[in-house]
Amino acid sequence: MRKLFLLLILFCAIPNAGYAGIPQGKTDKWIKINKNWSIDTEDVQVRNGKLRFYMKRIGTRNEFGEHSKYLLTYTGKVRINCDNFSAGIQVKRNKGSYSSLDWNPITRKHIGYNLAKYFCFLTGSEGYTRETNEPDWVTKVINIQSKKQSRNINCDSPVWKNKPRCN
Repeated sequence: MRKLFLLLILFCAIPNAGYAGIPQGKTDKWIKINKNWSIDTEDVQVRNGKLRFYMKRIGTRNEFGEHSKYLLTYTGKVRINCDNFSAGIQVKRNKGSYSSLDWNPITRKHIGYNLAKYFCFLTGSEGYTRETNEPDWVTKVINIQSKKQSRNINCDSPVWKNKPRCN
C-alpha cells in the first residue's frame, strides 16, 4: 500500500517537472505565427497611430536575399503606421543596434499586412475595427495591450469616447 501511495505521488509530480523554475506564462512569450515569423507577444508598442513589434524571421530552405548567399533569417522590429498604411522593418545588427527604417506601402504579401489587419484598431486610427475571427496569438497580444492601455486612457474624454476600445 505504501509503495502504491509513493508511486501515485511520483506520477502526479512528473508532468509539472518540465516547467520547474520557469514562471507561468513565460514559455509562450515568443509565438510562431507562420512558417517564417515569430512574434514577441509581450513587448508590443502602440502609440500615436503606430505599432511596433519585435519579431524573428527564419528563412526557409533555398530562400535567399536578392543579392546574397545568406538565408533571410534575422531578428528585428516591424513598425506599422496605421494612419497611412505603411510599414518598415529594422533588422538587429551584431552590435545590438538596428538598421535604418524605410517606410513602404503595405502589400498583402508583407508581414505588416496581417499586423495592421489585426492590431491597427488599437491605435484609434480611423476606419479600423477588430477582426471577428482572429488567431490565438492575436487575442493574446490584444489582451496584454488592453491591460496596459486601460491604465492610460480616459474613455470619458472627448478624444477617446467614440473609439472602438472604449465602446
